[in-house]
Amino acid sequence: MPETVEVELAPHALDFERLSCCPLCGSAALVSVDEAYNLGRCDSCGYVLDNPRPTMESIIRFYSAKGKYDAWLDLRAPYDRLWRRRLKKLLRYSRPGNLLDVGAGVGQFLAIARPHFAGVFGTEVSASGVQAAREQYGVDLSHGLVETLDLDLESFDNITLFHVLEHVPDPKALLARCRALLRDEGMLLICVPNDVAAWASRMKAAGRRLGLKPFRKFSPVMGLPLAGTSREIHLSHFTPPVLRRALTESGFTVQDISLDPYFAAKGVRLALHSAYLALHTLLFRVSGVNRYDTIWAVATKKANS
Repeated sequence: MPETVEVELAPHALDFERLSCCPLCGSAALVSVDEAYNLGRCDSCGYVLDNPRPTMESIIRFYSAKGKYDAWLDLRAPYDRLWRRRLKKLLRYSRPGNLLDVGAGVGQFLAIARPHFAGVFGTEVSASGVQAAREQYGVDLSHGLVETLDLDLESFDNITLFHVLEHVPDPKALLARCRALLRDEGMLLICVPNDVAAWASRMKAAGRRLGLKPFRKFSPVMGLPLAGTSREIHLSHFTPPVLRRALTESGFTVQDISLDPYFAAKGVRLALHSAYLALHTLLFRVSGVNRYDTIWAVATKKANS
């Protein structure tokens, strides 16, 4: 059970709680990996998490701050390319019918995906995100947590979680909710950071150990930032095996685990990101090991017995 604690290092006004058991497997075998950066691991299933971690109320306040999504709107064209890359990959696995995007941000993906589905729907915890979706893209999002919103069970053919699972306090409960909302054989797409195994995290950890100023906010053990010091707050830090196991144990059949083409960039940065993705795609095909920044996972709901 969570225990509320105080953390002085975080620069934002965040409330924190400490966990006594693993949110994924329920084990009490939680150990500290880097106490100064609130990083822990479950010795039973290998899941890496923030512990102590910000409460859900703190996260909602953090993402509802005025101007939180301004960068998305300022980079409309690069994000448009990002969503089209993802959509092209998604359509290889999607089911005919409708689509629910959980944590839809400003609704840009739904606006692009709309012609390809019988209906598109979205949820978002950020009030500013809901407002931006309506004003900028004509997309009406349901405001709140998908776990508590009044949605019909077994009413969706496809559900997407683009970099959402790492933010929620109970990822197992979210997977169960998605399964309940999907029809039999419905598709679930999850994209999360790969920041435990990625080369980038290892370089950040090395930079911190060397005392380099740009890397001060990163853990010297794992290369992850302290919650509240970056534009994002991640409670979970998945690896492909841990994510695969979580999906399987939640009643899904995994169809694909690979790399998420997550970057929104232009000019030289776009070329560099594209080349970096191509390099890691080749390495993944040869070795089966993902050292890229992100994980892409597609799974289908097993039919009820």
